[in-house]
Amino acid sequence: MVRVEAPENDVMAAVEQVSQDQIVHGTYSYEKERILYGAHSAEAAKAFGTWKGSGKVFYKVANNVLAPRFFKDTGDIGTISIRYVVQSLDATGSSLRIDAVFVDARDVRHTSLGNVESNEFSAIQQHLRAIQSKRQEAEEKLSKGTSYVAPPAVTPSTVTATTVASPPPPAPDLTVPAMQKHIVALQHEVELRVREDGAQLKSAPYHGAATLESLPAQSDVLIVVLTPYWYGVETEDGHQGWVHHSQLEPLP
Repeated sequence: MVRVEAPENDVMAAVEQVSQDQIVHGTYSYEKERILYGAHSAEAAKAFGTWKGSGKVFYKVANNVLAPRFFKDTGDIGTISIRYVVQSLDATGSSLRIDAVFVDARDVRHTSLGNVESNEFSAIQQHLRAIQSKRQEAEEKLSKGTSYVAPPAVTPSTVTATTVASPPPPAPDLTVPAMQKHIVALQHEVELRVREDGAQLKSAPYHGAATLESLPAQSDVLIVVLTPYWYGVETEDGHQGWVHHSQLEPLP
């Protein structure tokens, strides 16, 4: 699980919206169609059984999916199931766990390589920011004495798990040396380097998650998602997952 600096009600609202958006984020079946539609929210998912832990559980399921990308050894038609678990930690923080699995028509279970979990998490972050932005707008209008009906949500807080935005392009009139410096500066913002051999690329942002691979020292990774302790990254060979911040360092 990963800690999100937002109240439980905010996180649950964002998760519910993503569970109903009809998209399985971070996977697809065909190269010409990079978005996988056809998912639906569900009360349960057979692939996961009954959740016996604490917290509020949500599910999203996509049926009749052909060999989805970023699940191990897929080559058949089957069902993608996603489980989200939200639990309150304190007044301003919640934990969020996301699991994804593909079960084919032969009832063979294919584990996720982490791409779906990372992208579902990013989608949830976007909804969180929208929820908090509406609350902030409401507070600002109320503070100015403007008549305004606030949207139904809880008191906003700052979400520290954020998607890394694409930096703006350099100004067109930069000289070549200036552009080179600009490119180096951008690389330092969105790229980090593995500190030592054996850094573990995880399928989800917590220590108990499955290890996808061990990363070699001095290999570069692209930062996709930031949380206080875990970074969602993409490796040089295109694999995506999570690395603990202590295992990475800035580029020289």
